[in-house]
Amino acid sequence: MKTVKRILFGLAMAGALAAQTATSASPPAQPPEAPRQQRVFTLKYADARHVADILRVFGYGIQADRDMHVVAVSAPAEAMAAIEDAIKRLDVAAAAPKDIDLVVYMIVASDQPSADGNLPSELQPVADEVKKIFSYKSFRLLDSILLRTQPGNRATADGVIGESKTSYRFEVQPSAVTEDPQGRLIRLDNLNLTLRLSGDREAGIRTEITVREGQRAVVGKSNIGLGQSLILVVTAKVTE
Repeated sequence: MKTVKRILFGLAMAGALAAQTATSASPPAQPPEAPRQQRVFTLKYADARHVADILRVFGYGIQADRDMHVVAVSAPAEAMAAIEDAIKRLDVAAAAPKDIDLVVYMIVASDQPSADGNLPSELQPVADEVKKIFSYKSFRLLDSILLRTQPGNRATADGVIGESKTSYRFEVQPSAVTEDPQGRLIRLDNLNLTLRLSGDREAGIRTEITVREGQRAVVGKSNIGLGQSLILVVTAKVTE
């Protein structure tokens, strides 16, 4: 009988110790959640939905109404201050797009010397560089085009050249303005020149190119017959 009592006593002590261990290992009580504030922010410039998508990183209730230009926020006071600061940083006027001025030169290069060349002096360095690569003997300016556009906008020009009645169409779409240590670079996409020659013939240049601001860049050339080629030169400048 004594042995049974000892066993029962031991079991009771083990149970008590297990209960104490379980009690000491229980997680501490969580502090009550801080009360939330509700605020509605009216935006002046930014898109409400875009702002709301960014603010969701805070992990609180965010709703947006694009038509009313508002963002509604439900968050604790300390988080609300950070959210308000983020909205002030996001709701700013977008920088005005820069204008890009383009000057396009259509030059005829010939493998025969000519006395009636009329190449302007500012284009002579271009002709000198072309002579190093091709065996042209003379150059003359066929026509020039002046265009103003903005990144992302397509610019076009149509014209007729002199007595020859040769018509042309020029298209270009500047896509970006970037910078490097030497200055600004202007990306010209979808650049296309079509020249309609006599006898239902056409000559054209189609390319994409990045040009350095202020420099005259040779875009390309196209054979127009009779030992002549059309050379396209472009210079671009950003207007502040």
